[in-house]
Amino acid sequence: MFLWELLKRQRKNEKTAIKYGQNSVTYKDWYNCSSQLSDTLNMITTESSLNIGIFLPNSIDYAVAYFSILLSARIIIPIDIQLKELEIISTLKYCEIDVIITSLQYHDYLNNCLSAYKYKVLLLFIEDQSIEIINDKVEFINKSDIIKNVGTEDDVVLMLHTSGTTSNPKRVMLTHNNLINNVESNIQSLKLTACDKVLISMPMYFGYCNTAQFLTHLYLGASMVILDTLFLPKFFFKTVQNEKITNFTGVPSMLLMLLEYRYINEYDFSSLRYICFGGGRMPVEQLQKLIQVFKSVGFVQTYGQTEASPRTTALLPEDALRKIGSVGRPIPNVKVKIVDESGNNTRSGEIGEIIIQGKNIMKGYYKQEEITKRTIVNNWLHTNDLGYFDNEGYLYITGRRTNMIISGGINIYPEEIEEVLLNHPNIQEVCVLAEEHFLLGEVPIAKIVLKDSTIEDNYKVFCADKLADYKIPVRFECVKQLNKTYNGKIKRS
Repeated sequence: MFLWELLKRQRKNEKTAIKYGQNSVTYKDWYNCSSQLSDTLNMITTESSLNIGIFLPNSIDYAVAYFSILLSARIIIPIDIQLKELEIISTLKYCEIDVIITSLQYHDYLNNCLSAYKYKVLLLFIEDQSIEIINDKVEFINKSDIIKNVGTEDDVVLMLHTSGTTSNPKRVMLTHNNLINNVESNIQSLKLTACDKVLISMPMYFGYCNTAQFLTHLYLGASMVILDTLFLPKFFFKTVQNEKITNFTGVPSMLLMLLEYRYINEYDFSSLRYICFGGGRMPVEQLQKLIQVFKSVGFVQTYGQTEASPRTTALLPEDALRKIGSVGRPIPNVKVKIVDESGNNTRSGEIGEIIIQGKNIMKGYYKQEEITKRTIVNNWLHTNDLGYFDNEGYLYITGRRTNMIISGGINIYPEEIEEVLLNHPNIQEVCVLAEEHFLLGEVPIAKIVLKDSTIEDNYKVFCADKLADYKIPVRFECVKQLNKTYNGKIKRS
């Protein structure tokens, strides 16, 4: 099955597909709007314009833009609307983007951001399908011809950011097969149906939201409600009550906010069957309290990676207390193994690297063939995460080999922040680390060695126009020197 078929087969369905604030769209209208936008996209682009950017917030417009790109047989490149100039330019250059589907509200912002870009870019405004040419006196960026889509289910359709710095980014290439297989596995795991109604609050460009919420409920012809406010317990419970929400997926920080809310008893959330969560550490004691407080809700702890489309395991409600602390068992059609440093299977209780196999495993990293070869070995995805199986086959995560910081479910890569800070005229060395945070799980902090310690500066302000807000270290610690290895590399521990 092709991903665009998920919407096309619903093209006559007049059921409400998505609700966002006071606005809603039926499946029929969604398909028609995406088809119309797809026609415009085809008119303004050439065959070489394969990678199309989406610079939109969570919205019905995002869903329309997403499928307009699929219907035109091109590749979706979501761009976080929180990104700053350098980050946006890095994305456009690396992904060789000619067209960005966006909103008129971002007209001035994108014009300012792209003033330093060296190539032509078309802005396609979704409200009226008007077009603006940025840098019209130069050519579009040259294409590297890395992706060779040939019209099969193994074609790349979506590229999600997963790691790297602005000068060395990394994008996961996901295919029709990858995403549809993970959607089907998720449906089987949770026994979801067309009667379900999901509440979406996480960014829709997250792998977690993209598959487990957005595409899963589209596949079923179910309904989606996109939260049109910041995630706050009051708005969450009000929406669940008014819309009769049946399931929700979030990150641990969201669940901890729910636990602290004092007015739970004022709302009817009896429709809510599942709260799924993952993307960070959940304190066991707090999870126990959540299960006790929300007795009618089934809590599902999950584990996955963007490279795996992303969902890999799930701890279902019937095991939530008995196996608390575990991320569960592999979902249908996904295999998980724990191996030692020699690649041998470990025994129960023995910690090793988690590796994954299935049709959900990415095609590879865009423009990163060598890294792909090191990551996917003999059709097994090496996650760099460490864990173990107990004697009943339940997976427990113990840590990770990479330096990634997970803050409120968002992946933050220290190297990217360090790259920015090293451009400060008074910073000689820097090391960005994770610091535990009760609500967000982790936040970044920076240890810096100054060239002149008598000079004071506001390093947060320096980062403000170069990094998304969630990437800016919450604290800067000035030190005389950083710990290093025998060969001069900075130690992160």
